[in-house]
Amino acid sequence: MATTRADHRAVVAAVLLVVAAALGAGSAAQPAAAAGVGAGTGGAARVPLPLAVRVHCTGLHVVRPGETCASVARAAGLTVGQFTLLNPNVTCAAMFHGQWVCVRGSAVG
Repeated sequence: MATTRADHRAVVAAVLLVVAAALGAGSAAQPAAAAGVGAGTGGAARVPLPLAVRVHCTGLHVVRPGETCASVARAAGLTVGQFTLLNPNVTCAAMFHGQWVCVRGSAVG
């Protein structure tokens, strides 16, 4: 069976939809966090970054039990917004003991 250009486009479109859904799955809970739900647990809404933004991390921190995005950011002299910019793949509500996070660096893009 021969495949056509339309078949290839359909496959590419399907793959892109799956990738977009997977990337968006982590942001499904963001509206609740943005509305203040979970604020006591350090849950802050992540700010989605354009794909062209690259983070150059020059300082790492290993999350300890009980730490939150807010407490790690505060200890590093960052705002939660700066912390989430340096850690676009970290979900504050799901940060865990032993996780490596960036606490110093720059976002370029």
